[in-house]
Amino acid sequence: MTLIERIPLLNDRELVTLLANARRLDVVGTPAQRLAASEVLPVLELEASKRRQVTLEAATKKRGATAAKRRAVAAAEAA
Repeated sequence: MTLIERIPLLNDRELVTLLANARRLDVVGTPAQRLAASEVLPVLELEASKRRQVTLEAATKKRGATAAKRRAVAAAEAA
């Protein structure tokens, strides 16, 4: 299994660490490290973006449910 194939299986902390290391190597690494980083960076960025979107959607959904609950409580108190 290649590193690129393993990326979706990484937990969030591992993904963030690997992404930071790849970004660093892309800037200050040896030519071989820069090449390897340039191959893996797009996949890492995409996976990180997907996870941020899922987290954002979950937070938005939770805020909506909380706001609806507050409105229902306020309406019940006003009645």
